[in-house]
Amino acid sequence: MKNLEDSQITRKVGIFELRTANECMEEAHAQPTPRKLYHNLLFEGEIALLFADTGVGKSVFAVQMANEISKTDKVLYVDLELSEKQFQLRYTDEYGNMFAFNNNLYRVSFARPFHVPDGVDYNTFFLESVEKLVEKTGAKIIIIDNMTKLVSTDTDMAKVAKPLMDALNNLKFEHNLTLLLLEHTRKTDYSRVIILNDLQGSKMKVNFADAVFSIGLSEEGKSIRYIKQLKCRSAEIMFDKNNVPVYEIVKKNSFLQFDFLRYSTEYCHLKQISEDDRKQRIEKAKEMKAQGIPNTAIAEEFKVTEGAVRKWLEK
Repeated sequence: MKNLEDSQITRKVGIFELRTANECMEEAHAQPTPRKLYHNLLFEGEIALLFADTGVGKSVFAVQMANEISKTDKVLYVDLELSEKQFQLRYTDEYGNMFAFNNNLYRVSFARPFHVPDGVDYNTFFLESVEKLVEKTGAKIIIIDNMTKLVSTDTDMAKVAKPLMDALNNLKFEHNLTLLLLEHTRKTDYSRVIILNDLQGSKMKVNFADAVFSIGLSEEGKSIRYIKQLKCRSAEIMFDKNNVPVYEIVKKNSFLQFDFLRYSTEYCHLKQISEDDRKQRIEKAKEMKAQGIPNTAIAEEFKVTEGAVRKWLEK
């Protein structure tokens, strides 16, 4: 390989860009530090994932984030879940008073009916439409609710998730965007802490994401929730299992929101399993193992980690 002069450090080699570490440092130093857009959960220029079970309040929290960020930035909230009327009623009180959102917040929904042009697949048309929205509004922050509507097939498979995340990443870099994607959880066991593997589908999504956080149900009450960070590349994780912010979902001044209560540990909010239930789980796991079922499948059956299954089988 030829020696490279310092003045010729930047070189494009196939899909790669070759530079010395020092040049990378100098160029990055000249770039502005990404802003913290919403507490420690979302930073400028990131792709972030928010996942939770159906009905837990993903959309409520995401709209709250969007409205807060729109105080200073234009935000596109791509709402592929609620109808226009459902959205309006969610932010209207019992007297008919409607909440006034910031004018920088745009709600985007499917135009009905819409037709995909001949010769263009749905996935491409969707992303092209998002790109046109960015060009039309000048917005740099996009929240998509939810990820299952991004493509016409199942995003749980790696062969689908990878090109999707690649396309979103390219869109992010080309237009200097921040993307927050809402996704479902596959967790059903609320007696254990939330982990990255609870994110529904392919781990490819997690690998591409700069940040991942989740909303957990609390045993303290029907309307109590907590937020847990699981991945954060731009800063240290603040909201781990030992320090989760706790909220109550309430409607104040026509605005349905997560109202902060305090900080707590995640363990305080988990469902308590009786000793009899625990023993039954262990016996069932042993029966499955005796049938030749692998630990990974047993773990999936009980929605626990493989390590937990190993401990059960050792007892």
